[in-house]
Amino acid sequence: MKKKYSVVAIKCAEAWLKVVYFFTTIAFIHLFGSCNSDDVLVTENKRMAVFATVLDSKNVALPDIPVNVTTNAFEDYNILGASRSKAGGSVDFVSLVSYNRGVAINFNPVSSAVYNPNFITVSYIDPREIVDREQRIDLDVVKLSRVQDVNVSISLLSQTSNLVVKIQYYKSTQSFALNQNIDPLLIPENITSNYLKLDEENPTFENSWKLPVGSPIKFFYKKEDEIQKDTTITVNATTNSIDLEF
Repeated sequence: MKKKYSVVAIKCAEAWLKVVYFFTTIAFIHLFGSCNSDDVLVTENKRMAVFATVLDSKNVALPDIPVNVTTNAFEDYNILGASRSKAGGSVDFVSLVSYNRGVAINFNPVSSAVYNPNFITVSYIDPREIVDREQRIDLDVVKLSRVQDVNVSISLLSQTSNLVVKIQYYKSTQSFALNQNIDPLLIPENITSNYLKLDEENPTFENSWKLPVGSPIKFFYKKEDEIQKDTTITVNATTNSIDLEF
């Protein structure tokens, strides 16, 4: 009888081990499968050539501007290729190609060690996962506006008890669709809006932003029971501060 129970026990143990092995295998497959799904898959025998000429808003060539190709805009990882603009502003380099991610070509990316803080960042984005992506991307002319530090202050006059203001301005990081011939300043995603309310307890507001030269900063304001009004100021190279009183 003892031998019989021992054989049964052994068979039960073997069956249990098989069950444990099965579920452990499934768990490992799921674990590594989910990890691999996040990998950037690169086409082994395919490359993408990038061409452009980098100019400022006055059509002056910009040398030594960093350029890279990533799988997402403004990221500092998954860099598939990188270079700098040459003396005449020209850019030409070869990048790896990912077939399970989108592509972003970033000019003057903030994450670059040679980022130039005097100019905006511009990214050309195609979020689609394309197996047979173009092997040549020619962006022709890429214009980078200069950046100006602008201090904005708003205060209430003695006769104004409360004020609601929306400040609308353009970011110093711009993005738009790859091969889309449109000024990045015309794209809503490149705009930031700040809302504030001033009253007798909080009669002043002050902040500073890095704004693209040539871009408008718009103020929508409403005093007490009056209708909403607005005023627009264009940022230029000498605009250091904007002081408004209502």
